[in-house]
Amino acid sequence: MKNFRNRPANGFTLVELLVVIAIIAALVSISAIATMGFRASADRTATLGALRQLQMANISYASDNGGSFAPPEAKQADSNGVETGVTYKWFANPDFIGHLKGQAATFSSGGEPDVSLPAGLMDAAVVRKKSAKNTTLENCFGYTTPASSAGIRQARISNPGNSAAFITCDKAFLEHSTKTDIAYRHQDKALVVYYDGRAADINKADITRIDSKGGASNPFWRADSDQ
Repeated sequence: MKNFRNRPANGFTLVELLVVIAIIAALVSISAIATMGFRASADRTATLGALRQLQMANISYASDNGGSFAPPEAKQADSNGVETGVTYKWFANPDFIGHLKGQAATFSSGGEPDVSLPAGLMDAAVVRKKSAKNTTLENCFGYTTPASSAGIRQARISNPGNSAAFITCDKAFLEHSTKTDIAYRHQDKALVVYYDGRAADINKADITRIDSKGGASNPFWRADSDQ
């Protein structure tokens, strides 16, 4: 009679199978965490680039408009300088969008301005969440210039490297009074671009420190402040 006691077992034992499953699960988890971290880092880098381009367009706008940055709202006029009765917010201002695109403003046959933008000029985290088709500047960035302002002049900004121009937020208008709309969606930080074109991140503690030193009149919020 043949003895089968010393024959190697075929396949895995239950314990070996459970160990393999545990190892695979751990590797998948590590891979997912690494992927999320890479994606968050990529979104941050892309959005910082978009903010820089946004302020470069603002600087270009000022160069063509007597030194005044884009106003939060602007009344449009025809070629004869007569107001048309149409008011554009900064994110729908065809002149400003033209500077952002690097081309002259274009209009549809019905007279509506073309303010569509590629995804690369918006907040990458918002684009990822909403898709590029449903993403606009309005739900990506806030413009810190007060809505009542006619537009801040370059000559009035004493320290453009410390005054915020645009910041990630959930609404187009920010101002100090609605700073709760700031979006800290990049690794728990907001992204900001200053009037000199420098882009960086900022957290809630930074905002609290800024608000403890002047609040709405702090140069961070009010670029033309005399403080």
